[in-house]
Amino acid sequence: MKTRQEIVKDLNERKEKLSKAKNEAERRLRNAPEGKLRVSVKSKKSRYYQILSADDTRGKYINKDNLKTAKKLADKYYCKKLIMTIKQELADIERCIRILTSNHNGKNDLAGTECINAEDVYSRLHDGRKELVSPIMVDAEENALCWAKKDYIKSDYEPEEKIYLTKKGDMVRSKSEAMLADMYFEMGALYRYECGLVLKNGKCVYPDFTLLNKRTRQLIYHEHLGRLDDEKYRLKALRKLEAYRENGIYTAKNLFLTYEVDGCPLNIERVKKNVTEFLE
Repeated sequence: MKTRQEIVKDLNERKEKLSKAKNEAERRLRNAPEGKLRVSVKSKKSRYYQILSADDTRGKYINKDNLKTAKKLADKYYCKKLIMTIKQELADIERCIRILTSNHNGKNDLAGTECINAEDVYSRLHDGRKELVSPIMVDAEENALCWAKKDYIKSDYEPEEKIYLTKKGDMVRSKSEAMLADMYFEMGALYRYECGLVLKNGKCVYPDFTLLNKRTRQLIYHEHLGRLDDEKYRLKALRKLEAYRENGIYTAKNLFLTYEVDGCPLNIERVKKNVTEFLE
């Protein structure tokens, strides 16, 4: 159990995080357009309208060409809600700190009130608004959902080599990669295949798999070295690993390596056990 001093330290760290998020939300609001957004759902498809006056209940339809306006209005709504919630949470934190740092046993004056965190603002938005907003603060579960849905840069290198279909629906380059992808899918792990990663020097590389640790939100990279018998392949792989190291990506931290050569095939059960430790 944490001491009172440790709890106060955590609360002060939370205050700092909330204050930064509030500043970012206020910055976005300064560039927000007039009016507010009305979202209508028809046949499971969201339609957007801009309302500019209090007596206007319908609003002006926003077509696909002006979707940028809908996004800004949705962001405006989200940021306003976020700022209100952050202010309330900061006030609650201040009260908690006062109680914890006082010399007497203060009573809990928060009893009976609903505890809403800043991360809850995005999760409580209408799905139609969520599609338009880039959240500033989200909880771990919502962060995982956003990451899974977000588009990413995919490798276009020799696409004709991608001939193996995975259970997730990706096309990969080898049977071993298909086995690994299916392993991740069955585990419920969040992964991207050949997702672009921009290094410090501006060069873009494509790890075989990019995984998200849902709890820590850390990205973990997985390279499968499937042709180590080939000297050119081996040299290229070593150069790639060196580039990773120069960018703070290395084994035992955020890089997972698997390999196979003649006489030493891929052991998928052992891999599953090892990668589970990375994702805990």
